[in-house]
Amino acid sequence: MGHVLITGATGYVGRELVRRLQERGDRVTGLGRSEPRGDLEYVQADLTDPAGLRQALKGKTYDCVMHLASLPGDTGDPREMVGLNVNGCLNILEFARQSKTPRAIVASSVSAYEWYPGTKFNPPDYAPVDENHPCRPRDMYSVTKRMQEELAMTYFHQYDMATTVLRLTAVVGPRGSGGGRGWRAIAENLSQGEKVQVPHFSAEEVCHYIDFRDVARMFIAAADSAETAGQIFNCCGPGPTSGAEFQESVEKLFPGIKVEFGFPWSMAQGQAISFSMEKAKQVFGFEPIYSLEDSLRSIKEWIDAGGLEEAQKADAGYESGVSTSE
Repeated sequence: MGHVLITGATGYVGRELVRRLQERGDRVTGLGRSEPRGDLEYVQADLTDPAGLRQALKGKTYDCVMHLASLPGDTGDPREMVGLNVNGCLNILEFARQSKTPRAIVASSVSAYEWYPGTKFNPPDYAPVDENHPCRPRDMYSVTKRMQEELAMTYFHQYDMATTVLRLTAVVGPRGSGGGRGWRAIAENLSQGEKVQVPHFSAEEVCHYIDFRDVARMFIAAADSAETAGQIFNCCGPGPTSGAEFQESVEKLFPGIKVEFGFPWSMAQGQAISFSMEKAKQVFGFEPIYSLEDSLRSIKEWIDAGGLEEAQKADAGYESGVSTSE
C-alpha cells in the first residue's frame, strides 16, 4: 500500500490499524488535534479547520487516506456534529483529491441505516440487513454518518477518486475510549469480578458486534482491493449474538461473576438486529474471523496484563493536564 495517512490513528480502532500496517511494512502517519504520542509519525491539525488542515498537509502526499476520526455519538450539539462528522470528512476528502491521493477508506456506521441506541428501535425490513436495505436515519449521529457516505460516493462518481465506505457495527475490544467508552466501563466491572451489566436489555435480545481486529483487517483488505472502489460494505462480526450467548461467554471467561441485563445502551433495545457480510466476501474475499468470545478474551488478557490500570492512569493524567502515553 505504501504511505498511509490515518485520521483517528490514536483512537480505539486506529491503534490496531496502525500496528497492523506497520507490521507489514507500510509507512503510517497519524493526523489529529491531540499532541502526538509515542513514535508514530504525526501531523497535528484540526479536521474542522480547512485552512489549517491545508497548511499542515502542504506538500505532503500519500498512497491512501483512512478516515476514522468522528464523534462517537450524539453530543446534543447539531453544529458540532456536522462540524466534525460532515465537514471534517469533506475536508480530508478534498485534501485527498487536491493531492491526488489514489485511495480513501471512510469509516461509517450501521447507524446510517437508522439504528442508533438513542432512538426508538424500528425492526428492519428484513434480516440479516444487507447493503441494499433502505437508509432512514432519524437522529443527528446517524444522519451525519449517512452524509459521510454520500460525500465519499460523490468523490468517487464526480472526481474519480477510489473511495470505499465501511459501515461499522458496535466494535468490541480492549482500551475502550471514544466510541468504545462503554466497553471500558464493562472492562472495569469485569476486573472487579463481582457483577457486570452486558449491553443487552434481555437474554433474548439479538445484537451484532465486531472485533476491533477484524475492523483493522477489513480496512486493509478493502484498501488493497481495486474492486471495492465506489462501494459501501457492512463491517460486522461472523454472526449476531443473543443476550444469553453474551452471558455464557462472560461466565466462561470470568467464573463466578454475576451477569445482569439492562446496560444503558443497546442497538436493538430488546429486539433483534443482524447484518450480512456476504457482499464483502463476494467482492473482495473478506470474512470476519473473531467471535464475541474472542473479543471478550482480548479484554480479559488486557486486564490481566495491567492494561486497565495503565489506561486509568493515562486518563487521570489527561484530566489533570499532564501529558501521558498509553
